[in-house]
Amino acid sequence: MSDSGASPHSRQFDPAPALAGIVSGYSSYAYSHHTGAPRRRMLIPNTVATVNFGFGAPVRTRSTAGADNAGDALSRVDLPATAAVFAEHEGDVRGVVVRMRPMGAYQLFGIPMSEWRQPHFDPSHLLPRALRFLPEQLEAAQIQGRGRLLDGLLSGLLGHGRRVAPEVLWAWHELHRTRGRISVGQLAVGALSSARHLERRFREQVGRTPGEIARILRFRNALRLQARGLPLHSVAELAGFHDQAHFNHVVKATTGLTPTQLPLHDSLEWSAEPETGPHS
Repeated sequence: MSDSGASPHSRQFDPAPALAGIVSGYSSYAYSHHTGAPRRRMLIPNTVATVNFGFGAPVRTRSTAGADNAGDALSRVDLPATAAVFAEHEGDVRGVVVRMRPMGAYQLFGIPMSEWRQPHFDPSHLLPRALRFLPEQLEAAQIQGRGRLLDGLLSGLLGHGRRVAPEVLWAWHELHRTRGRISVGQLAVGALSSARHLERRFREQVGRTPGEIARILRFRNALRLQARGLPLHSVAELAGFHDQAHFNHVVKATTGLTPTQLPLHDSLEWSAEPETGPHS
């Protein structure tokens, strides 16, 4: 086995060019925590679909805004998160995370993203029979070889999944370009589609509605602005909230905390989110 968890590490790997636009990146991680209270961090909402192959101790997760995604899991898949999640662990936590655009996961695995809503959906259910031993192969591989292993195996799935609807791809880019400051009606007009059709396609190929993705992007942009030191009334205006009271309400509903209580520079997990831009 290539790492015991005794020496903490988190290493990022870029995907092969053939997977560009589908896979955003890989992370190999190992953390050890055996003293005091469990290690805890808050994962804020993001627009990324993740597949986590865990090898060590399970991670306990609890949504700050309800029961969604709550429970203990060694390996798991996740849709773009609409609410913040607290993650806790004790012992040696090791594994590999594959970060993807939701449409990329749909294209790669050929499974409607709406099925990812099943509680504790095991990553092995995504894989064809020939790849059912991928978790064991990843655990046995050297850290630096895990990216190459995933590149080779995931590239082999290209062409066997499903086609992403052009209206979904266009609307996804537009949502990121505007940082969520666009209505579903405007997206539908631009995509030459009805709002109902676009929402149905998004649930199938993204797992969330366009409105949910827009709210995630506005929320993340607001937190970035707040982290720069802007006053909350300016944050609310620039990020597209009605007013500061609306922003305060959304933050409380999303994280269980007020804007001033958020640990913006400490235990927030930002790394799952790709850079915002027209091709994010």
